[in-house]
Amino acid sequence: MADKLKTAIERLYATFSCYPANGTMEGCPCCVSATDKEKIHTKPLRQLDGEDLSRYAFKAITTWGNTDDFKHYLPRIFELLSTTDFIVDTFVVLGKLNYANWKTWPAEEQKAINDFLMAWWIDSIKHQNYFNNDLFIEIYKLFEVINPLLDNWRITFDNNSFKNLIDLLDSYYYDLIKISRKSEGLDQASIDILQMWLINKKELLEQGFFYYETIDNEFAERISNALYIIET
Repeated sequence: MADKLKTAIERLYATFSCYPANGTMEGCPCCVSATDKEKIHTKPLRQLDGEDLSRYAFKAITTWGNTDDFKHYLPRIFELLSTTDFIVDTFVVLGKLNYANWKTWPAEEQKAINDFLMAWWIDSIKHQNYFNNDLFIEIYKLFEVINPLLDNWRITFDNNSFKNLIDLLDSYYYDLIKISRKSEGLDQASIDILQMWLINKKELLEQGFFYYETIDNEFAERISNALYIIET
């Protein structure tokens, strides 16, 4: 985890520290058990793990607690989501923000979340060995524009940022276009921006092909396929 992501997580804790734990938080009796409730109250916030919080993260606001309750647990849930194999899907957790009308929250809370999301995106692009398409789509939905995601995608051969570019083209590009046409992903304006951004990476892909041709022939083939997608 990069320093920028660590700093963004710490800011979440500081920003949302004014929301205390609610020992009497109500939950739907059909889907929230006494054991579920006990798990999130038996440890300090930072010591809660994925098993403790997974049920709450899935049920938060909709059938368990209110927005202020969610704000109390938000820093730890987002930390687990961005740094561990958290069992709850990204779209479920980040979807809670729009459900809670997060863009009406105080400006400092919105900024802390925006900074965290961007730090997580940059960390993912640099360090994960695959393109996190779910993260890409869910942050896009929250930002409602694609430019910040592309502008902060600094591509180099020194980390996984170039490999993520190839993975997007080789594994996800056609799905992104197909899903977007169903109004479940990118809008047409964002697709146009993404396509132009990718076209402008053609020379970089050619450089990458010759760079990897002698050291990783299989990956060079994926680069070749990515070039074909851009050219056609």
